[in-house]
Amino acid sequence: DGLPNVIETEHKRKDNTTFPVEVISKFTTIDNIEYLISYTKDITERIKKDNDIKFYFSLINSSKDMIFLANHKTEYIEFANETACDKLGFSLDELKNMKVSDFRAPLESLDNIEISEVFKTIRKNKDMITFGVYTAKDGTKVPVETSLHLNKHYNENFITAISRDISERLEIENKKDELSKKLKNYNETLEYEINRAKDELLEYEKIIQKQSKMAAMGEMLENISHQWRQPLSAISVLSTGLILQDEQNKLTKEFLSEGLNDINKQVQYLSTTIDDFRNFFKPNKAKNRFTTKGIVNILLSLTQAKFNNEDISIITQIQDIELFSYENELLQVLLNLVANAKDAFHFKKYDKFIFIKTYTKEGYLVFEFKDNAGGIKEDVIDRIFEPYFTTKHSYSGTGIGLYMSEKIIVDQIKGTILAENTQYEYNNSMHKGAIFKVSIPI
Repeated sequence: DGLPNVIETEHKRKDNTTFPVEVISKFTTIDNIEYLISYTKDITERIKKDNDIKFYFSLINSSKDMIFLANHKTEYIEFANETACDKLGFSLDELKNMKVSDFRAPLESLDNIEISEVFKTIRKNKDMITFGVYTAKDGTKVPVETSLHLNKHYNENFITAISRDISERLEIENKKDELSKKLKNYNETLEYEINRAKDELLEYEKIIQKQSKMAAMGEMLENISHQWRQPLSAISVLSTGLILQDEQNKLTKEFLSEGLNDINKQVQYLSTTIDDFRNFFKPNKAKNRFTTKGIVNILLSLTQAKFNNEDISIITQIQDIELFSYENELLQVLLNLVANAKDAFHFKKYDKFIFIKTYTKEGYLVFEFKDNAGGIKEDVIDRIFEPYFTTKHSYSGTGIGLYMSEKIIVDQIKGTILAENTQYEYNNSMHKGAIFKVSIPI
């Protein structure tokens, strides 16, 4: 039919190794003689990028959280990961024929927001967290905490929803309250009962430590979705432009080369983001060498997009020092500190800043995090590192973040972590906020 034939195959080198190629073939007639002309292109890098993208989507499907994509206008489900299908008992095709309201109801005693109100609020705020109850196909009720974000794609609004099953959290909260009541009523002479209660609390702490890691993964998935949004939009625009140019016979070699180079740059960025995400969750309990600048760059890579989305400026002043310590554990603490600072800005409308500074003092390296979110209430600042203490709603957090951060820094890294309120001048204005200092041995 005169159209070129495109196939993907493999070519063999002189040393018998093979590499993937794309072959474009077309018959053409020259001087009444028909020739077959073929162009061959090495697609090793493209296949590698495709595999990287497949790896990212496999992470979405392997997530322990339920992930949905819903059309904001119709409220119908467009996509759900394997965890969502498994927990609710519906196939993906079944969910695509359902509205969110078909299986979601408010969670009584919490925000109690109907789904219609959620869709109105998300259009205004772009991001929100809500609580609800999902009803599975077999009638089972699943209480969830859901992080929502509004995206626009091809002039349509879509909602990305990451839902976490909080059944264990609610059960732990109930058991924690029961244990607290028991401990208040026990007499000092009831040593056996007190020791048993302490053992139960230690067991619950192990459960919460596990939950803390899963919560970190959920937060990372949300961060990655923010990181990917802009480059994916850029790739979509570039590829659409190339197609339109080609359809109008205006596609020049220079425009094609420039467009493909720009797409490749965006794909390289996506690949780098995947590597940062994958490295963060590698099980590594041994010390390793790293630099302060390197770990801060990873910290910014994993959080910058989300902070930009919430108009929070991050200002760094880094003294680059090489360390020999537990890099992943330290990174987990630093991520928790910037996340706490971000949460403190909730509903704040002024210019928001987070300052990250490193310096050496008396044989220690100090990571200093300072914000202008108003500071910590003086009547609770001495308790923020206690287990289960939280200034958030009891179902919005477990109070484990700062407690676990102190455990990591003090018990494992052999350093210190302190918090205080501060006032300072920046850009000719006075600011008030909290300052956290993490000191670790050099």
